[in-house]
This record gives sequence, structure tokens and C-alpha cells, in this order.
Amino acid sequence: MGSRYEVEVKLSSARGLKNVNWRNGANRPYVVVWVDPSNKLSTHVDENGDTDANWDQTLVVPLPPKPLEDQTLYIDVVHAVKEEEDTKPLIGSARLKLSEILADAGMGERVGRTLTLKRPSGRPQGKVEVSVTIREPRYPPPGGYPAPAYGAPPQDSYYSAAPPSGYPYNAPTQGYGAVAGVLGGVALVEGAEYLEDKIAEDAAEKVEEDLGYDGDDF
Repeated sequence: MGSRYEVEVKLSSARGLKNVNWRNGANRPYVVVWVDPSNKLSTHVDENGDTDANWDQTLVVPLPPKPLEDQTLYIDVVHAVKEEEDTKPLIGSARLKLSEILADAGMGERVGRTLTLKRPSGRPQGKVEVSVTIREPRYPPPGGYPAPAYGAPPQDSYYSAAPPSGYPYNAPTQGYGAVAGVLGGVALVEGAEYLEDKIAEDAAEKVEEDLGYDGDDF
């Protein structure tokens, strides 16, 4: 049985995003939103977004049939990976409890939020602007793209099958014995401050990979 409610999410913009594609160029960011992980939707890709993206797109997410106060809206900003790129696509994640929306505005009223994104390492970087409304379903709902596997850009029409969940990264983990040579080149381009930040974040993300981090537990 379907839920009596749905959540309308307007994704406006994001600022200060991590450039996860720094080896190849700029980010190509899009957003994936969901409450039920089996029913994810995505925005279009901002081809020129890089670290400051704009979507100005509204998605309508159906809610599972359980108490609203027990449900959470999840938001992932993702890089659309090109075939030749060797990049982990997840840029940052945020979450918003629906109980907070109900407490602030009640049913049917829009609430604006600036949410801090967290990297897979747990380190905050970037913010995303959203507006959220919990309401009874309207028909027909505005369009959105069922979310593809992370890193694959959204298509222009609905998929015939449910999208996969989780974060299937296609980039291998870099061995730390070879990091020094790579970082020497990065330092020339990005400077010492970027180098120190990159070492710290790579180390944190390597620990998460070793522990089996899979995004849905964030």
C-alpha cells in the first residue's frame, strides 16, 4: 500500500563543493534524493557547475507507508563520471529529518534549508540549498529522473527498471606506496595547502574503504 504523503524537494544550488575530479578537470554535479533507498530520483547534470553548481529543479519523492516522524530525506551530490575518468563520484552527502520540517512548518508548507555536505570521510565541505514541502500526493507529479548507478549521468527519460542503490564506485583504491610521486605533481599545481588537505582526506577515505563503508550507512 502506498503512502498518503510525498515530499517535494527543490534543489536550488550548491557552493564550495569538493572537486573529486581534480585529476581530469572540473566536477559535473547532479543531485540524488531519496527517503526509501529503493526509490531514488536525480536532477539533471550541471555541466558547468564544478564546485559551485546550480540546478533549480524540483523533485517529488514518494514516502513509504510508515510514520512521518521516523523518516529522513537523504541528499547526495554526485559527479557524473565520463568513461575515460577514474574518479569516485560521491561529492558530498546531507540528511534532513522530516520531523524537523513538520515541527517548523507543518503539512503543506515549504521550508528552506542550507545543508552542510559531508565527504565520505565525515569531513564537512560544501553547502546545498534546498526547499522541502511534505504534502498529500498531487497528480500527475512533476518529473524527475530515476537515479542511475552513481557516477553515470541521468538520462532524459524514465528507466524501465528500478535504479540500483548504494555507491558502486568504479575507481580502484590508490596504493599509498606510490602516493609520493603523484603528490609531487599535485603540489606544483595546487600548492602546499592543497597537498596537505589531499593527504588527510585520502587517508580518511582509505580507512573507510578498508572498513567497508558503503554510503547508505552515512
